[in-house]
Amino acid sequence: MVVTSKYHLNESLKDYNLERTKVLYVEDEQIIRESISRCLRRRIKELFLAQNGREGLVLFKEHTPDIVVTDIRMPLMNGLEMAMEIKNINCDTPIIITTAYNDEEYFLKAIDIGIDKYIKKPINNADLLSVLIKSAKSISQQREIDAKNEFIKTILDNNPTFIMITDGEGTFFLNKSFLNFLGFTGFDEFSLKCKTINKFLVLKEESFYKGKSFGEWIREVIGNPEKEFIVYMSGKNELKSEAKAYILHANKIPESQYHERYLISFTDISGLEWERQKFQDMACKDYLTNIYNRKKFEEELNKEIDRVKRYDTSLSIIIFDIDHFKQVNDVYGHQAGDHVLQEVCMIVLQHVRKTDIFARYGGEEFIILTPETTIEGARELAEKLREIIQDYNFTTIKHMTCSFGVSQYVKEETAGIFVKKADYALYIAKNKGRNKVKVVDKEHSTIFNSHT
Repeated sequence: MVVTSKYHLNESLKDYNLERTKVLYVEDEQIIRESISRCLRRRIKELFLAQNGREGLVLFKEHTPDIVVTDIRMPLMNGLEMAMEIKNINCDTPIIITTAYNDEEYFLKAIDIGIDKYIKKPINNADLLSVLIKSAKSISQQREIDAKNEFIKTILDNNPTFIMITDGEGTFFLNKSFLNFLGFTGFDEFSLKCKTINKFLVLKEESFYKGKSFGEWIREVIGNPEKEFIVYMSGKNELKSEAKAYILHANKIPESQYHERYLISFTDISGLEWERQKFQDMACKDYLTNIYNRKKFEEELNKEIDRVKRYDTSLSIIIFDIDHFKQVNDVYGHQAGDHVLQEVCMIVLQHVRKTDIFARYGGEEFIILTPETTIEGARELAEKLREIIQDYNFTTIKHMTCSFGVSQYVKEETAGIFVKKADYALYIAKNKGRNKVKVVDKEHSTIFNSHT
């Protein structure tokens, strides 16, 4: 028997959200099913009726209704068995149970399945419609959220700027442009194989992310919005030498349902970075030999002296110049002299370390700063270079020699004194007949002859 509402079902129970909703109603008692269906048909978009759980499950799979209303006890398949199958298909589908029984076992099982609401029989039509309206409103709100999210995702995916969403630890989203660049068909594939973008980063000498985990450097970006951060990345099938520069911008996602998530954009500035690097090179490199100029050397010298003071390491200098270079220019011309300078630099660059700092100090005078190197190590390097240059066949004049002065930094002395010691050793080498290496020891007094 169906008990209708004690009050008139007026316009207040009409709802726009409900009118757009599809409902599956499962009830084995025909009288109840027909009575409830008459009430529902006037207020919902589509209604599907079933006599038992098995029929209901078939209709659910075929029509994917928004809400399911079902009795518990039915033949062939009861309401809870059907509800379990439906939740396995779509766990977000609201399921409303109608029952005339106070069976604790059924209620506990319903809780485990995730039933959304219970209505006691005999069914009050107004109560049923009220529950349906609330469920329909919730569904409509979720659809709006999903539609907005999909709209935002479409915009982000079609943005040529690379975009990432993170909480400062993990990665939750990469737009399609970014995924294509990295060589992934979708975010799930990226998450499975990489989890972070660290493997695509290319290290430069000035890279702020050098030696840092993804969480460490990304939190640094998030925590310093006023600071400029640049990363270098190479995509799929790209060489590290082809890495492009990207400037980062971090914005907190407002009113996020998640805790502290940020949108990080990667804007390609490779063209600007190339221009910046070109002008930087012009400012710090010698135009003829393409090694550091004196100004850049003095900057690096002060940095290395500070490092020696902090970490108590060794630091040495080698100064050398080309013997009788003026005669080369006078006899063969300045173009030949330029070639000699370039070839000398080529020889030295092949035999110094990446950590050594090599610069043109004057016309034909050069200087090498050798971090973490004692005076003996620097002397050996100078002797090696002297011998190689002496035996080298130059393009124009065949044979040239160089004279070398070596010194080691002593704590508390100035950069000027440090260089003057090596310069004095070079002066002695020139006066002793050239093509020699001379050394000034730590006490600035004894000069050793390393070549006779």
